[in-house]
Amino acid sequence: MPAFSSRPPADSVAPGDIAATGGVSVDATDIARRPSPTHPMRVAAGIALIAGPVLWALGMLTSPPQESMADADYISSLARDTTMTQVSALFLHYGNLAIALGILAAPSLLRGPRGRVCVVLGSILAALGFANISGMVLSDWWNASAGTVLTSDQAVAVFRGFKEGSLLPFWDGTEPFSLLGPVLVLVGLARAGVLGWWSIALLVGGVAGLMVFGATAPVVAAATVLVGFAPFALIGWRLLQRRRLAS
Repeated sequence: MPAFSSRPPADSVAPGDIAATGGVSVDATDIARRPSPTHPMRVAAGIALIAGPVLWALGMLTSPPQESMADADYISSLARDTTMTQVSALFLHYGNLAIALGILAAPSLLRGPRGRVCVVLGSILAALGFANISGMVLSDWWNASAGTVLTSDQAVAVFRGFKEGSLLPFWDGTEPFSLLGPVLVLVGLARAGVLGWWSIALLVGGVAGLMVFGATAPVVAAATVLVGFAPFALIGWRLLQRRRLAS
């Protein structure tokens, strides 16, 4: 055997310090310190889940108030100030998109099997629901334009014709997933001890307030969004915390 070997004596290397491939000696501390490729995505998801509720609240705050839930009043409110309508629609579009993308990282918060089925299934449903809502916001541009160039009756007829599309339910029919999915995620995270059970009540209460005040009271609607969507921000914060602990 050569007097000088590139490998240290076998008894001086801990079993955990030897890589599984080729028997090359690697410092276990170096392995632990290497950044995981999932870390950047976890950070991006955390930021998205914190930004999503803020964008949503800004979208509701800038949403033109309408006198009632009638189609004519809805279209009239959008056509009244087309610039503000577009600002609101952009906030809502990116708010929904941020939540849809960020929520897919929620399962990475789990350290064991407890709650995993609920979190994985809920994340998929939530992502589908919020992504589709993001696309639905495009109708604000249609209705604002229709309310500007057509009479009220004509604009309403166009809008109702759109809503009567035979295949439309395959698109807007997923909207309930944006509530069911997050509830399942929070149930799973609560079972795993990541978040408290109170986060579910926060979400449901905020969404209920949004359904009541969303069309007629923009300021109140924005406040209910910040309350109801706070669990998304909490999930995002947990993702960022895990990133710091892992680094």
